[in-house]
Amino acid sequence: MLKVVICEDDFVFRDTLNEYLEVILKEITNQFEIITFNCGEDLVENYPEDVDIFFLDIEMNKLTGMDVARKIREVDDNSEIIFTTGVINYVQDGYEVRAYRYLLKPIQFELLKEHVNSCIKDIIKRNENNIVIQNKGCIYKLRIDEITFVEVINKDIIIHTINQSYNTKTNMKIIEKELIKYNFYRCHNSFLVNMKYVEYIKQSTILVNSVEIPVSRYRIKKFKTKLLSVLGDIIC
Repeated sequence: MLKVVICEDDFVFRDTLNEYLEVILKEITNQFEIITFNCGEDLVENYPEDVDIFFLDIEMNKLTGMDVARKIREVDDNSEIIFTTGVINYVQDGYEVRAYRYLLKPIQFELLKEHVNSCIKDIIKRNENNIVIQNKGCIYKLRIDEITFVEVINKDIIIHTINQSYNTKTNMKIIEKELIKYNFYRCHNSFLVNMKYVEYIKQSTILVNSVEIPVSRYRIKKFKTKLLSVLGDIIC
């Protein structure tokens, strides 16, 4: 079951978006549900579980779409968030909550269809992507999208996920080769970071899932370029 939430205080736009999504989703699956809310407060108070995609209007009264997104991220790191907005002033904040896309109003059907299809493909791909590691006789299957960063301490590789850390004896180059295609970047000899979880960059330090990580001086320029590239992909 594919579950989509629309939170929008403009009832005309909300109804239009709902109609568009029904047409788009019917081409993909018959098993879907669209839930609508007319304000952020209503969504937070009646928070639905197991949502795949949130469509949030940024400029709502009281609780804005960005406020709602932050509350979503407090309990859910897996749902995709697509902002609908008439301006792009909130791009940096959107990166903080790992927004999948910004869609500028008025939204065109074909553009919406393109990005909804892309989002659903990424969700399916994400759910299929895992790596397997071994440590002290135990085998662990880790979801790649939940890995925040990897670090080297002495001869050990430590893989940090959203909720836990795992030690393994594999080589950093092997891990990097496996993860680089999923928007991971080697910002330092000892660190490989998931760009999805970078919260900010300040001088030669970045914050990844609330952990400060150094960026090598000779890699800082390329890192910023990569960060801007990833950020640019979410603006449409």
